[in-house]
Amino acid sequence: MSLTLPLPNAYFIWYCAWLSVPSAIYALTCYTPHIAIVPGSVWATSLNYWRYPVRDSWRRTLDIAVVFAGVSYQTYYAFRYTSQAHFTAYSILNAVSAASYMTSNALMNRGRIWPATYAHASIHFFANVANVVLYSGLFTNNIKYINK
Repeated sequence: MSLTLPLPNAYFIWYCAWLSVPSAIYALTCYTPHIAIVPGSVWATSLNYWRYPVRDSWRRTLDIAVVFAGVSYQTYYAFRYTSQAHFTAYSILNAVSAASYMTSNALMNRGRIWPATYAHASIHFFANVANVVLYSGLFTNNIKYINK
């Protein structure tokens, strides 16, 4: 059983996972509670995984699956219910987040553990900024009544 990162690095990312909490709260204040489930779920599965990040574990699989499902769900809402400007900004920030993931993997393969940690942490930052952009767009377009 091997760890994805040494524990000091994993704990750094564990703290960065808390960036999902403000996103969830912001979604709730924008009257989009069905969307708040996404950052809330990502927060829970990230904390669960990064507390002890075993590479080949159900906790990692669950975390990745929840992130993928959440991004898919939110991208649908961004495409369907926001302005072109909000959708473009959301998509660019998600692309930066994905590039951060690829950078993190490349750095890990080269044994650059702390730079890889910072690159992975930036995933959490850019993804949550993307969330705020999306929720602002949904609020602007009065999406709050979609599930009633």
